[in-house]
Amino acid sequence: MDIIEHLRPQVVWFNLTFDLSVIITTTIATIIVFLIAYFFTRNPTTNTPKKRQNFMEWILEFVSDIMNNSIGVSNNLFILSTGVSLLMYLFIANLMGVPFSIITAEEQSVAWWKSPTADAHVTMTLAIMIIVYTHFIDIRLHGFKHFVLSFFKPFKVLFPINAIEQLATTLTLGLRLFGNIYAGEIMLALLANAVTHGFVVALLTSVPMLIWQAFCIFIGAIQAYIFVTLTMVYIAHRLT
Repeated sequence: MDIIEHLRPQVVWFNLTFDLSVIITTTIATIIVFLIAYFFTRNPTTNTPKKRQNFMEWILEFVSDIMNNSIGVSNNLFILSTGVSLLMYLFIANLMGVPFSIITAEEQSVAWWKSPTADAHVTMTLAIMIIVYTHFIDIRLHGFKHFVLSFFKPFKVLFPINAIEQLATTLTLGLRLFGNIYAGEIMLALLANAVTHGFVVALLTSVPMLIWQAFCIFIGAIQAYIFVTLTMVYIAHRLT
């Protein structure tokens, strides 16, 4: 299984190890989201909108519906902007490794390009950020005392269970996204490796590879939707 065991392009700076592939892909995904948001929202009009304005309005309405179904409100711009940014970023990040991957052909192959969400470090960081974000909303709305006491409800003896629930929520949120995107790219790597084994094998695997790429796009979109929906559900728990 050497096709999936690639080294990471790492650098050490101030005794901290950085994965260059993750830094590159996450930065590019962020820039793409920023450019889409910037150029698609320039010069909005209340008359007949252009296609790019319709696209952004559709995303806003889509996230608003998720908020309304999960929280019961859809006019909170603070939460809405989070949901829109998260949905766009995850959709783009989930698909970056689908069309191609960049792996150097050295003595030990190094993977430079893949979906950043195919790395557990990225997805777990996102999950931790979301859980901290929901706790921030709780503290902002109800105060720090209410936040602390929520871990002892409905009974004080349930504090360990409530604390473990937060840990389990973080793990499942991050690992679910990682597992689905990583599994998709492993399958693509297996099919791509088969393509190099002669013309007949390449011909037989080319169609399944195209089908699997389309399926990965579908899975990437679904996982972005699930992540945003669960984020709204966790926020709803903190609003009550």
